[in-house]
Amino acid sequence: MPPKRLTTTSGIQTKRDGERIIPASIRTDGSVRPERRVKAGYTPQEDVSVYKNEKAEDFRRHQYGHKDYVPPGLTVASISKSRWKGEVGGQEVEEGIGQEDPEKKARALRKKIKAAKELKVRMERGDKLEDSQVAKVGMLESFEKELAAMNLELTTEA
Repeated sequence: MPPKRLTTTSGIQTKRDGERIIPASIRTDGSVRPERRVKAGYTPQEDVSVYKNEKAEDFRRHQYGHKDYVPPGLTVASISKSRWKGEVGGQEVEEGIGQEDPEKKARALRKKIKAAKELKVRMERGDKLEDSQVAKVGMLESFEKELAAMNLELTTEA
């Protein structure tokens, strides 16, 4: 029985005695390519394994793949009902706004009001504004009402 050879991706075979070779083959013109020995320690590029960072793989596997993961900026209500079934951690989830931290929401509203007021000043000076900027100026009143309502809520909760 001939010696058993272990083959790698590159085609290099290892004999039982540990010698590594590239086996003989036949070229397309019919001539024979001889068997060649491979130096000890040589690893061809196709046999080198791909580097995998364990921490990065762990992060991807556990955070994004986790059933309760919600990407930043999304609320639980915006994700499909079939996935969440209206509950998170045993608590009922309310629909719509109110999932964020009220202080963050108030800060964001103040920022929107400031930007809308600046745009309003530019518009009054006669500067040309884009459609989205004109819409933001139109929303200024609703931003102020929402902030006033939030301030009332924050004072009643405290």
